[in-house]
Amino acid sequence: MTRLTRRNALAALGTLGALAGCSAANPLSSGSDATELDGATLRAAVDDSPPSVPRRLPVDIGDDHLAATERRARSLLDSVPAPLGPDEVPNGAIRERLNHAHEGAAERLSRAAEAATPFERLSAFADARADARFAAAAWRAVDEGLDREALEDETATVREDREALRSRRRYVGADPVDATLVHAAIERRLDRAGADVEVDEPSRHRAGNPLGVGETAEDVERARVAVDDAAHLYDRLTASLDQPEALRTRLVDARETLVEAFESARADVESVDPDRPWAVEGEGGADRDTPVADALRELYWPIDPQSGPDRTADGTVARSLLTVHRMFVDLRAFEDLRGRVVEGEEFALDSADDVVAMRAAAVEAVRVADEAPRVPALTRATLADLTARLARADAELADADERARATSIRHEASAYLVVAARARAVPPASERVAAALRS
Repeated sequence: MTRLTRRNALAALGTLGALAGCSAANPLSSGSDATELDGATLRAAVDDSPPSVPRRLPVDIGDDHLAATERRARSLLDSVPAPLGPDEVPNGAIRERLNHAHEGAAERLSRAAEAATPFERLSAFADARADARFAAAAWRAVDEGLDREALEDETATVREDREALRSRRRYVGADPVDATLVHAAIERRLDRAGADVEVDEPSRHRAGNPLGVGETAEDVERARVAVDDAAHLYDRLTASLDQPEALRTRLVDARETLVEAFESARADVESVDPDRPWAVEGEGGADRDTPVADALRELYWPIDPQSGPDRTADGTVARSLLTVHRMFVDLRAFEDLRGRVVEGEEFALDSADDVVAMRAAAVEAVRVADEAPRVPALTRATLADLTARLARADAELADADERARATSIRHEASAYLVVAARARAVPPASERVAAALRS
């Protein structure tokens, strides 16, 4: 039996579209449904290691804090006598879920310990703790009768600690760009804590089901670690400052200036049809079901006039600045890629070499952007996301069939186009945001 992968499913959908008469001829097409690409060439293209930009945060994260959160995760895992058998958990479905959860949490914890930077370890340990808590609490529900109501006191404590941190937190820092990145990380964690602490919400499991107890405990643990990590980041930031500078007014003013500048710059693309951002006047443009059309759709959505940063979100001042930064990146990337389409550049997938060329352009764009950027912390924060996207596309190509349909590679080709366009746009966007923050 043929394995139904996502790639095969996309190819099948492309065939159905052709049968329905939805595939129009165009020089920028993703290749006809019959076009096959050499799988060996595709796989060889990703044999080399893609560029990697690890996630960092411009604040010193304490080794003792990382060690404590790792110990917590390991303690939760150790509380489960895995692998569980029928004697411990008679219900086969619950037993399978618990064993799978324990195994997954152990793997995630192992990967977290090997993460490249303290900031990556901080985030990875948080996820591992939540996964481990699910397994531990579900097992306690089976073994000791733990129920959701027993988590109410812990939930209340998390809420209190979250509000205490919110009340004492101030937007302080030395360099406003670095401070923005740190405060954005704190804001994300405080919001995550607020979203996860809900013991009394209806569960998709019946009352008394150990899996429901495990899922609630997982939410509480995720909120707990989010508050703890946010407090640690804030305390480490303030401890590093000889004379903390109040930055809130500066950040808000910079945000308003940047939003105004963005709206002015966006006026240049107002003629774009939001439902068909790949289309251009005349006979040019791209078919809707092509890699470049997919890339243009993705890049246009954040700069669509119907979306944008919330300038009244006072609790997320730092994150909204990073949102504006990403929008400047996408605006420049969209204009660049669409301009190439207007000029007649073709992005056809007629052979595996076309995909190889798209990937090479993405790799080179990332390399150039990472080479001595003027605003390193902000630039590399975005490049870390792009290299992760590049790695995911590479992983798909590494599994390419011997004869891969062009339509099945469309998603990866689009990813390479997006990565290349964004990587080229990141440094100037970072410089613009930094100038507004530092002026």
